[in-house]
Amino acid sequence: MTQQLAPFADVEALINQGVAQMLSNATATWNGGAPFGVMLDREADTGFMPEVVTADRYAVSMCVANAPGIAEGSTGLCVNGRPVRVSGAVIPDASGWATFPIVFEGATDAGA
Repeated sequence: MTQQLAPFADVEALINQGVAQMLSNATATWNGGAPFGVMLDREADTGFMPEVVTADRYAVSMCVANAPGIAEGSTGLCVNGRPVRVSGAVIPDASGWATFPIVFEGATDAGA
């Protein structure tokens, strides 16, 4: 008899899929794979000398099961067709979702 270690894993996966479909405002790919929904957040950086330098900070919320091995410094993620670098720690919660900062490679505007 095979024992199922996580009896609610299928339900949790279904919920994660529903959240990604209903709340995502951007599309991402990992290392050129299949697209999946993410939540892209943008806020003004009011840290160092905001009266002199204007900058936006971006963060992505996503189910990390869609991007196996994603970690700080990773460059395999593309958001809305644009390559990004993961610029902070990727620490998933108990449901497998993580929110982490990203930096768009190249141009200064994400076009989100």
